[in-house]
Amino acid sequence: MNIEEALKTEHSYLAGEYDVAVVGAGHAGCEAAHACAAMGLKTILFTLHLDSLANLPCNPSIGGTAKGQIVREVDALGGIMGKVADDCLIQMRMLNRTKGPAVHSPRAQMDRSKYSVTMKNLLEHTDNLDLRQGHVTALLAADEGNGVYKTEGVMTESKAVYKAKAVVICSGTYMESRTIRGEVIVESGPDGLPRSVGLSKSLEGYGIPLLRFKTGTPVRVNAGSVDFSSMQLQEGEHDVPLFSFENEMNGRTVPDKQTPCYSVWTSPQTREVIFENMDRSPLYSGVIKGTGPRYCPSIEDKFVKFEDKTRHQIFIEPMGENTSEMYLQGFSTSLPEDVQVKMVHSLPGLENAVIQRSAYAIEYDLIEPTTLKQTLQSKLVEGLFTAGQINGSSGYEEAAGQGLIAGINAGRYVKGEKEVIIDRSQGYIGVLVDDLVTKGTNEPYRMMTSRAEYRLFLRYDNADLRLTPIGREVGLISDERYEAFENKYKEIRAERERLESTFVGPTDALKTILEEAGSVLPPSGVSIADLIKRPNVTYDMLAPIDSGRPQLSRDIRKEVETDIKYDGYLKLEREKIDRFVKLEKKTIPEDTDYTKITGLRLEARQKLMNIKPLSLGQASRISGVSPADISVLLVYLEATKGGTDV
Repeated sequence: MNIEEALKTEHSYLAGEYDVAVVGAGHAGCEAAHACAAMGLKTILFTLHLDSLANLPCNPSIGGTAKGQIVREVDALGGIMGKVADDCLIQMRMLNRTKGPAVHSPRAQMDRSKYSVTMKNLLEHTDNLDLRQGHVTALLAADEGNGVYKTEGVMTESKAVYKAKAVVICSGTYMESRTIRGEVIVESGPDGLPRSVGLSKSLEGYGIPLLRFKTGTPVRVNAGSVDFSSMQLQEGEHDVPLFSFENEMNGRTVPDKQTPCYSVWTSPQTREVIFENMDRSPLYSGVIKGTGPRYCPSIEDKFVKFEDKTRHQIFIEPMGENTSEMYLQGFSTSLPEDVQVKMVHSLPGLENAVIQRSAYAIEYDLIEPTTLKQTLQSKLVEGLFTAGQINGSSGYEEAAGQGLIAGINAGRYVKGEKEVIIDRSQGYIGVLVDDLVTKGTNEPYRMMTSRAEYRLFLRYDNADLRLTPIGREVGLISDERYEAFENKYKEIRAERERLESTFVGPTDALKTILEEAGSVLPPSGVSIADLIKRPNVTYDMLAPIDSGRPQLSRDIRKEVETDIKYDGYLKLEREKIDRFVKLEKKTIPEDTDYTKITGLRLEARQKLMNIKPLSLGQASRISGVSPADISVLLVYLEATKGGTDV
């Protein structure tokens, strides 16, 4: 349906004209709408319910393994998730401390209601942005002929028509969703909120293929009914940087007072209850049709798929400072409510727990992500962008990263400016988007550090070095912040040069320091940088023998130390990145007809025609395209001068 047809619908009316319309105000939609508005574009953000804006319906936390890196990247680009999270955290931790810096990941427990209210307030005070509670049921696009459509706007269930030059759909788990608890099936979104109806059919009308996925939300219990003495205490940490680089530069730190979390293990009774009631599990009875997440399965799925494990760890986490609700992370299920009660009461410390919200599974529609470009613009409808769980991902952080990229590119599309693509060597966001649009996914996609080839370079601490210049270029980083960013890296470069040129002799003071670190005294003078490269020797540890060191923030000291200690590995990684970039720069014309390239295998031709990769590098990552196919493609491009180096 196009604009003219929509306005001829009975009771329809033209409700407004915008540069960009964003549908869905979850974590993807909030980032997309804020980015467009901050770029000076007249933007409207639709949500089914304004009081659930930026909702945390599953785990009330931000960050985690690989996810913490994404939040820092969103902030480095000028996004807002990190700032809001810093204002609403009630506990902060650094995960994977005992491992290398490549996998160190900040994670914060959120005050759930405060997060939503804070984000709503921020967006309400953003210039160029209108918030609107409304149910968008149709994408409006003009038929340009030859199966090509061009976005014109959206229409709501009340027949309000909004013109827009670009549309960003961030529907989360709401499109044609239904919640499932045993025999109880309800057509609704998360937390009993209304679902999106009609938009799926509208998208299918433009030839966009849809998939069906499933995810789940655990039980919530009342803290007053829990015996915490039977649980392992998990307190917050204070030597963890905040998510926002701007807050870090301003000297803000995590709060002194933090709310504790707890953990327990399932008991033999838990397993017994689950298997006694497996015949009532919608997951195994065929009631649930959608594909669930591999890396965050339901508790009954864990016991079935991991038969060798007799118990599973459950985390009991607070939902906020002004509520007694606690969340049982790792205990999602779609089993009936009466079974859930028995399951919860089988856990140590939860024998008398009062359930405030039952767990449920939720099924929802999404699009086939391989129909997207790396800009997150649809290949089938010009001017349509999608982000978040509609693209097959799971997680708030993955949604925010996509939302920011979709918003930036929707804005630049409207302005007629060059698109922005974050590649795999620049950020986890680049890995996420590339995996989705190049490989697709047959289950909810979760970002993990193991998915990134260059993870030592893609650390949480240097996200600003990698991405802030891009945020500055697109207009999301202020002059003041960029100046602070430049000054920070001047200090880092200067300190590294000083450490490499400052030598110390084999003194008794140095001997004492090195012995404590399990190291030996060098026979002659050595640079402080070389000392830092030794195992267990840290920058701060060497302060007593380094009289010339300047006053630097903890975060700068840590980044200097990491860069020096892993200098050899980083050099090897940069060499790999250089080779990767060469392939990425070898572009492939969008109109390339792979069916006519002699030497390509049939499977490769089909996959290449479907994905239409932008570069030789992207083509090499398509499942079913072999190194031999890439060689054939390279020869073809050279012979026809079809590819260009950018």
